[in-house]
This record gives sequence, structure tokens and C-alpha cells, in this order.
Amino acid sequence: MDLKQLKRLPPSHYSLLEASREKRTTNTKVLAQYLDRTPATVRTQFQRIMALLEVHCRYEALRKAEEQGLIRKSRRAVSDQEE
Repeated sequence: MDLKQLKRLPPSHYSLLEASREKRTTNTKVLAQYLDRTPATVRTQFQRIMALLEVHCRYEALRKAEEQGLIRKSRRAVSDQEE
């Protein structure tokens, strides 16, 4: 993936990735309600994200987005230690 492709990702797609990481889910209905979007919009946005990142599932898209620096790394290890 080159820099041109990264620039094509709209802000709404970044917010979907961040929300998915924050909520720790890729469930369409949960994310649609949380982001005040329709489920169809969430599905379409995930399809576009997966195509741009050249992956085949939502979790793989989240992992690759973290690796590419598109979203912050998950803080799961830190939050698990605090509990």
C-alpha cells in the first residue's frame, strides 16, 4: 500500500476503526448505534477499509491499521494489568 491510498481513507473510516478498537468489537449493529450511523453504512465502510488495506476480515483490518499507524495501538495489555 502506498501513501496515496492512505490519503484516500476518509475521516469517517478512521473514526469507525477507532470506535471498533475502543469498543473491542466489529459488530455492525453495536458500531452503528455507537457512531449514530446505519448498519448499511458501517458495512460499506468496513468493505472499503478492507479493500484499501487488502485484507479479508475486519479483525485483520484493525490489526493492519494499527501496524500502519492509522489508529492507535490497542491498550489491552495495560488495561488488563490495571484490573
